[in-house]
Amino acid sequence: MLILLNKYSNNGKGLKKWEKFRPELEGKHIPSEYTVISDFKNFSACLRREVKKGERFLVSAGGDGTIHFLLNQVMQIKRSVRRDVVLGAIGLGSSNDFHKPYSTAKHKNGRVLARMDYKNAIPHNVGQADFEDENGKWQRKYFVINSSIGIIAQANYLFNSKEKVVRWLKSRWAEGTIWYSALKTLFVSPNVPAKIKVGGGSYSTDVTSLSVVINPHVSGSFCYDFNLSPQSDSLGVALCERMGTLARLRTIFSLARSKFSGLPKTRSWRTNTIEILPSSPTPLELDGEVYVARRIKIKLLQGVLKVSQ
Repeated sequence: MLILLNKYSNNGKGLKKWEKFRPELEGKHIPSEYTVISDFKNFSACLRREVKKGERFLVSAGGDGTIHFLLNQVMQIKRSVRRDVVLGAIGLGSSNDFHKPYSTAKHKNGRVLARMDYKNAIPHNVGQADFEDENGKWQRKYFVINSSIGIIAQANYLFNSKEKVVRWLKSRWAEGTIWYSALKTLFVSPNVPAKIKVGGGSYSTDVTSLSVVINPHVSGSFCYDFNLSPQSDSLGVALCERMGTLARLRTIFSLARSKFSGLPKTRSWRTNTIEILPSSPTPLELDGEVYVARRIKIKLLQGVLKVSQ
């Protein structure tokens, strides 16, 4: 077992939480021999070395951003080898959307979230995002939870920032920090003019928020009401367009109650591909990590990853 530990997850509490829960994890989930790596800079070389030696169980110990990093490393592994790799996760982060919906029986050992039952691994969808960055260079990144542009991406950017209020609040109340980031963003973030190609149609609009989801949980208690799972044959697309402050507020409070379908100024689709063409470079959020993109092409890679239960 190779564990990627993000010591700085959950506003710097990752290492402390790992040390606190490690004895319990070792007693229930982790074998007697395992390797922990916290050096992200040199992780690629370590991963190649361990995989070459036969290691196939790779675990993210951190938040959703740590899973995103590990996923993108895993997707670089040769396909014939990757099909035997199993991704596990220990939730040390603030939101831990990868673990949702929570199941006490399957995912929680009483105190820390853990998806570590690699012997009963299940297939999991992956999203592939190709985008042109602000320098005109095309990049390819993968996501395993969701992606977005608009106010959700802006809110994630603020949540991950070093703003004084965010730093103070995150160390005390993660859910409150999510709400603070969401509410502040909805008052100041402008709509994003964009052309969207989805479901056989092409739409020009002003995007308030556009989410492309594998898992309908987007942050904290916010959740779309899609009948969707990581094993579905499509992605879920949720568009909020041309919204002012009141409509944004209504939508945010509805998402906190897992309600979206039928709200004013919204549309939704089920699709395998979507292309997004913003009029200018805009933040693109993938599993909570934020990039800047000009053109975005997203497609579903169905069942290409195996994950622990």
